[in-house]
Amino acid sequence: MAETIAEQKKGIRLIKIGGIQITLDYSWFIVFALVLWSLSAGYFPRIYPDQSAQTYWIAGLIAALLFFVSVITHELSHSFMAIRLGIKISEITLFIFGGMARLSEEAGDPKTEFKIAIVGPLTSFALAIVFWLFESALRGDQPSIIVEIFGYLVWINVALGVFNLIPGFPLDGGRVFRAFWWWKTGSMLEATRVASDVGKGFAVVLMILGGLQIFSGALIGGLWLIFIGMFLRGMAEAGYQELVLKKSLEGTRVQDVMIRDVVTASPDLSIKRLIADYFLRYGYRGFPVTTNGKVSGMISLANVKDFSEQEQADKMVGQVMAPISGAMTIPPETPLSEALRKMSQENTARLLVMRGDQMMGMITQTGLLRFLEIKRVLAN
Repeated sequence: MAETIAEQKKGIRLIKIGGIQITLDYSWFIVFALVLWSLSAGYFPRIYPDQSAQTYWIAGLIAALLFFVSVITHELSHSFMAIRLGIKISEITLFIFGGMARLSEEAGDPKTEFKIAIVGPLTSFALAIVFWLFESALRGDQPSIIVEIFGYLVWINVALGVFNLIPGFPLDGGRVFRAFWWWKTGSMLEATRVASDVGKGFAVVLMILGGLQIFSGALIGGLWLIFIGMFLRGMAEAGYQELVLKKSLEGTRVQDVMIRDVVTASPDLSIKRLIADYFLRYGYRGFPVTTNGKVSGMISLANVKDFSEQEQADKMVGQVMAPISGAMTIPPETPLSEALRKMSQENTARLLVMRGDQMMGMITQTGLLRFLEIKRVLAN
């Protein structure tokens, strides 16, 4: 799937391919273990009997790894197409239900949306053909578990391509459907709403099928369908709400909502005084650190929460603050949607609004959420 996601989840960073960070969400290990177990204890013993357990587990490990290589290749196809069309890609994340390429922005027109979406399933089908060619070349008079591994990879890539073509947002097929509806109506918001509704409907069908499987005795398969349905339903709703949020923020700049009278701390202040006179007095979770009006860093509750009483008395703000960097600053003219995305990407709850080396103000996650809630209430 290719998605624009506001929330940046933590995970294990692996490698960069073409400048794109490949990250494993912790939930990935759950599905990897399930796939490995199902292949090694069920699939391969059934289609290629009378082998040792070690053989099945080695075959299962190879097949599972190549399956996830296929998922990464699927997501890279989205990413490289998006980059070719002028949209930046920061990361690909593998998680419990597959993978997701994180687009920096939505496509600007239906044609771009269609190209980015359709290339994923086409890549999966192309991989299926490649693995089929390997399977055909290796298949001889005597059966081989290597041939069965490639046979599994043919089947799973076809299944991945077909599943993603289902016309429910946020699946690739849903994005293709959204591109068509966008082209037909001229409204991306309306197209997203319709595609999201279709996606939620498909998710409900999956959950019903999962329930029926549980009643028929297939507990694991039924629970899996229910979990996938719940996940897709949440993603469909979140995708539409995210777009609504972006539309509501159009034209709003950081300087329109920033805190102008910023409370600052001195680097020579003890941590004990900082806690008593700043954190407890103002109730804020972070403060810029300044010397003669010039910002030198940021001190937050996370920097000091683990200090003992003696350390609080001995240590100064300047010793434990985070030095000023581009990750914690943003220009005042920046669109508010970009500020939200940067907060998510940098995993920070506040940004200093800077023009050159001069601090103009500060924006906080709490303040932005309050602003968005007011916008939502006024829109109703």
